[in-house]
Amino acid sequence: MIFKRLNYQTLQSLRLQGYNILLTIGRSEDENPIYFPMKLESFNAAKNAASLKDSTQQGQKILILDEAIQRSLNNDLNGVIQLDH
Repeated sequence: MIFKRLNYQTLQSLRLQGYNILLTIGRSEDENPIYFPMKLESFNAAKNAASLKDSTQQGQKILILDEAIQRSLNNDLNGVIQLDH
């Protein structure tokens, strides 16, 4: 398991690998959340759904990767990304 800081370079690398969302486990209000990159196949249809954007569901927070990249430019994100390799 590898943990990487949530920053612009890491997010860009994930996007190039085909990931399009980040999902947390645990409480959504954690100060330093752990995100898991995921590939959502039907993302284009879901992207327009307002309920997906920065939503929380059963303690999970979902971030759209492109929007997370924009927020990272302003240092508006905190947390780490857990990678399996």
